Amino acid sequence: MVRWRSLAAVFFAVCVGAARALAAEPEKPAAETIAPPPDVVEVLDKMDAAGKDYKTVRAKFDYELVQKLYDEVKKRKGELAYTAPNLLRFEFTDKPQETFVFDGRTVYHKNDATRQLILWELRLPDEPAVESLEIGKTPFPLPFGQRKDAVLKHFTVSRDAREEAADKEKRTVLALVPRKDTELARDYSQVLLWVDTKTWVPTRAKLQDTGDNVTTTVDFHHIETNKDVSAKQFTRPDVPEGWEIVSHPKEGKGAPADRP
Repeated sequence: MVRWRSLAAVFFAVCVGAARALAAEPEKPAAETIAPPPDVVEVLDKMDAAGKDYKTVRAKFDYELVQKLYDEVKKRKGELAYTAPNLLRFEFTDKPQETFVFDGRTVYHKNDATRQLILWELRLPDEPAVESLEIGKTPFPLPFGQRKDAVLKHFTVSRDAREEAADKEKRTVLALVPRKDTELARDYSQVLLWVDTKTWVPTRAKLQDTGDNVTTTVDFHHIETNKDVSAKQFTRPDVPEGWEIVSHPKEGKGAPADRP
């Protein structure tokens, strides 16, 4: 099986979710949870209701990675596109360009800097495609349209009054702490989500690693829902002749070494 630490960290920074999920890991039984405060439940209900209407999502984003240990700040810009229930394209549009595409079965990683196209197979040919990009089921679930019960299964959720008071856009800010029995808890101590109170769509995400060394912030803007999204965006990316093609087939019965 493939541990998705490095690849999933990129997706998770943009698409809050299961940063260390395994491609074929069975879903764990739901742990007993304490009901969150009523004001949190109200926000999650509104986000849940809004998300049910999303057939497509397009957005641009600004990405910032801060590593305290090395006193390093990295900033990038990008775009994402999503078509329900399981198609996703995410790319850094500044130089060097870097593109990730998921077609429901395989992740394609096109890296201009290394001149490589890397293929990560999540489903064998005789297996059904991934049903959705829900938290805990893939390494790269969306911050848009997540179900309330899935969020509460993986996080303890509260509101951050200090961040809300400081926010010029008057957004609701949710503080999500990964539950100890989840893969997320191995990498992240907290996730903050800034939620637009008109659309109930998250427009900002901030992730803090467990070592308090790496902070990742993503600001979403120009968000469009239910607009036409070309199906070609979710197919295997074309690469110039001479690029290296690297394949990582999913392990399992009937999985030859030279696939896909």
